[in-house]
Amino acid sequence: MKYAGVHSFYWSVYCSSASFAAVFLLSKHFKNSQIGLVLAIANIFAVFLQPAVAAFADTRKISMKDLILILVGAAGVLAVSLCFLSSCFLVLAALFILQLIVLFTLQPLVNSLGMQLINKGISMNFGLARGMGSMAYAVCSVLLGVLVENLGADFLSVISVGLYIALGIVIYTFTNKQFPLAESAITHSESVETAKETENTHMNHSFSFFLHNKKYCAFLATVSLTFCSHSIISNYLIQITENVGGTAKEMGIATGIAAAIELPAMILFCFCVKKIRCSSILKFSLFFFVIKTVITMLATNVWMLYAAQLFQFSSYALFIPASIYYVNEIIKKDDLAKGQAFMTSAITLGGVAASLIGGWLLDGFGVDKMLFAGLIAAALGFILGLYAIERVEIKEFASNKSSSQ
Repeated sequence: MKYAGVHSFYWSVYCSSASFAAVFLLSKHFKNSQIGLVLAIANIFAVFLQPAVAAFADTRKISMKDLILILVGAAGVLAVSLCFLSSCFLVLAALFILQLIVLFTLQPLVNSLGMQLINKGISMNFGLARGMGSMAYAVCSVLLGVLVENLGADFLSVISVGLYIALGIVIYTFTNKQFPLAESAITHSESVETAKETENTHMNHSFSFFLHNKKYCAFLATVSLTFCSHSIISNYLIQITENVGGTAKEMGIATGIAAAIELPAMILFCFCVKKIRCSSILKFSLFFFVIKTVITMLATNVWMLYAAQLFQFSSYALFIPASIYYVNEIIKKDDLAKGQAFMTSAITLGGVAASLIGGWLLDGFGVDKMLFAGLIAAALGFILGLYAIERVEIKEFASNKSSSQ
């Protein structure tokens, strides 16, 4: 329940800060290309900061609880600043970028926390916890759409402050024992050997990590291409919605539909992964990223846009838990936080491309050309994924099958 609360408040504040970023910045008279630049800068810094923070987390010099609390506090302070210092264009851009950097950096830590708990032997349904985050995101997006229509976009920063406070409170209720450190995640006899391996890992640069995980590098490229397409839709959904005759209210509903449908998909994932290989689920989800982009591109009214959002069920909602479990299986234990961070960085890198390309195409050529570029990225991601994704079966489920037989 606590871990579900972490996801609920994290993805709610992600909705108010990142998903409604274009709505907020448009209200401050930013151009589409400028919005893209702001999002791109935030994503670029997050790409480098995510692995660095994750590598620091792997050293176990500070508990995961305290590390997350520090980052949540920093993001909360920046959100408060936006409530009072948003009149100057450059100051607003800088504060907004810094808040997004911290917010994006939190994501791999939240995911790694769940995997650490599972690896420690704590019985937990990751898909359900992540799905509760999606449900909270759905409710938040619909409410924000209505609130923006009635109270204006400035109210978004106030909501973000409240959600950061709530997230900090939930994290604070954990004990350090519930956030497993190196000593609690391994046996005593393994501790000295693991410590030496961890030290050697950090002495080697990230180049060494990629050298020993070559197929994983191709998978990261797959993720970046796929999420370039996905982020083009999510970052510029307000412009896509307005292109088919909608407003911020309809955008909130569209976002809510996509998020709400993630909950049953993520709950279903735990059943599917017992019957179907995790790698097969990943390939299946990549195909439906392509389908979702096609239908979004063909939409001529808000109802068709709503229909396209339904494919969140078979694309994003299956990909996220499948990719996290997949990385947990193919990356060795001492590099798990780093492995999750590199995957999140790949997602973020896709967001960088989406922000820059999307903003430029919107200002120069319009929504249709932007979505066509997204379709090309999704198709390339699917093709590359067929090669990059290794045949993997989750060990805990595989052993369950063997014992039952």
